[in-house]
Amino acid sequence: MTALLFWLFFSVFAYTYLGYPGLLILFTGGRKKAGYPQQELPSVAVLIAAYNEEEVIAAKLENTLQLEYPASRKQIIVVADGSDDRTVDRVKEFTDVELLYEPTRSGKSAAINRAMECVHADIVVLTDANTFLSPGALYDLMAPFTDEQVGGVAGAKKVVDDGSHAVAGAGEGLYWKYESKLKELEASFYSVIGAAGELFAFRRSLFQPIPESAITDDFYLSLSINLAGKTISYAPAASGTELASLSLKDEWNRKVRIAAGGFQSLVFFASALNPLRNPRLAFQFFSHRVLRWVVTAPALLFMFILNGSLVVQQSGWLYNTAFVVQGLFYCMALAGYWFRKGAIPFLQLPFYFVMMHAALPVGAWRYMTGRQSAVWQKAKRTVKE
Repeated sequence: MTALLFWLFFSVFAYTYLGYPGLLILFTGGRKKAGYPQQELPSVAVLIAAYNEEEVIAAKLENTLQLEYPASRKQIIVVADGSDDRTVDRVKEFTDVELLYEPTRSGKSAAINRAMECVHADIVVLTDANTFLSPGALYDLMAPFTDEQVGGVAGAKKVVDDGSHAVAGAGEGLYWKYESKLKELEASFYSVIGAAGELFAFRRSLFQPIPESAITDDFYLSLSINLAGKTISYAPAASGTELASLSLKDEWNRKVRIAAGGFQSLVFFASALNPLRNPRLAFQFFSHRVLRWVVTAPALLFMFILNGSLVVQQSGWLYNTAFVVQGLFYCMALAGYWFRKGAIPFLQLPFYFVMMHAALPVGAWRYMTGRQSAVWQKAKRTVKE
């Protein structure tokens, strides 16, 4: 029974990170979606929710204004509700930018809902204040919208360490390279499952107000588009780059918040798991999100415990080797914690991976006990000069 349980947890874990991408490659033949025809450029609203972002907002707006897209077709809106630093003053320096501000802070979801009332463009692009976009990002994001089935387009997220030895910067960056490839495969099969809010475009006509209690507004928005019968495409050339967190505490809180939002999303979008409604969406949502949020963290723990039991039972060289490999991995993760500001990628990746999975049960507990607010303090990132 011990061996059976070990292989069960191993199989689920392996399927989540290797089997699912492998099936996507098998189903799609590894092909990418064909190119998109030329179209009349849609009007675009770039929406930036900024809370106390005085250190980066000016550079962000300069980056946004310089994006390669006709100025007559581009609207830029900053909603800075609740900011009590110089964010509002900095935004006012840009005459081509619309500022929305209320002194009361109600959370990002409420801010987006309020800003959407001022949007008159065909396509809305959500992006964070600390995310800097590639010059042609808007053109790249618009191309998939020539397909009427496409309701949203996810851009590529890149996390870098600017040399200030950010916490687990290399580990996070490598992880997001894996996620980017997975999103590319998902889009080729059917739809990206969960677009990152750092860079996400969607049709204004599909927007439904986000519940103010939503912890992860970007995931709520992208899944609501899926449930409306539309897909989320992926534009890898449209990249948003942000710098890694400086503080381990901030990064941990961010991971716990995302985990809590993941469990909340399972409640919000249980209907997405109905294979009779949309079998491809159900398959992807279960494989990419449900298993990762619910199963992988306990699977890692029980694999190690059960493996240790099998070693004690002298079950053979295979289990001895597996136990040693797991032990080395966790030792590397521990070393990555000790040297987390030493910029050692092969140690930071195990550390980041373990930290990410450790945050999952904590986030679940915070959500179930009502301790995770939709209003949160953004993780402090290194500042781009």
